[in-house]
Amino acid sequence: MAAALRAEPSHTAEMVSQLLFGESYAVIEELPEWVKIRTDDCGYEGWLQRKQFVPLSDEEHASLQSQPHRIVDTLFQFVRDQQSHIPTLLCIGARLPEPEEGVFSLAGRTFKLEPAAPLAVPHHEGLTEQQDRLLAFAFQYLNAPYLWGGRTPAGIDCSGFSQMAFRSIGINLPRDASRQVELGTPVDFVDEARIGDLAFFGNEEGRIIHVGIVCGHRQILHASGHVQINTLDDTGIFHAPSGKYTHSLRIIKRLF
Repeated sequence: MAAALRAEPSHTAEMVSQLLFGESYAVIEELPEWVKIRTDDCGYEGWLQRKQFVPLSDEEHASLQSQPHRIVDTLFQFVRDQQSHIPTLLCIGARLPEPEEGVFSLAGRTFKLEPAAPLAVPHHEGLTEQQDRLLAFAFQYLNAPYLWGGRTPAGIDCSGFSQMAFRSIGINLPRDASRQVELGTPVDFVDEARIGDLAFFGNEEGRIIHVGIVCGHRQILHASGHVQINTLDDTGIFHAPSGKYTHSLRIIKRLF
């Protein structure tokens, strides 16, 4: 719904503003994990996490600025990505190109306006009632933006996501991934992981810095840039669009 704009290139820095869907900006400084931007509408500057940054060519940017647009004037509006079929919830005030027959394009992607509808959760045979309930609950956060310290679909972090999902099946997890990893029974191999297991990821010093929920065979649902599904293997999380690994697997734990 909105991406955090921070005073410094850090998740713990003050959030000075937010970017809504469809708002454009110029990149004025780049770091490996962050970009400093200046908004087009009012020239406001701040740091945006690179995972939430979608580049536009000069031609695409000029076209976006010149074409007619619409401001979302209801509290919420759903749009669906026509390639991935993932719905995104926009909030009032978001800016989008004027749709033609309910369809518009932005940043190389095509979206369709649609009313709120139940999210189609992938079907898996042989799941327990707890696995079914956990999966159905967790998928409602799909595409929610990442927000350090967040615990809602308007913005959520990785451990907040796992904490809220497990709450739906009556399991109270600690707030942080470094504490959550202390629970459960280790799973020896990725191919032995089952839906609902928690996968934990570490940095070079061995500290746990990320967590996600196993949501299918070699698939993980996690909050990184936004809540998304990626490939999980013995190395870690593979992000297909960028063609690289984003997190290093440390351990998988089973809690139920």
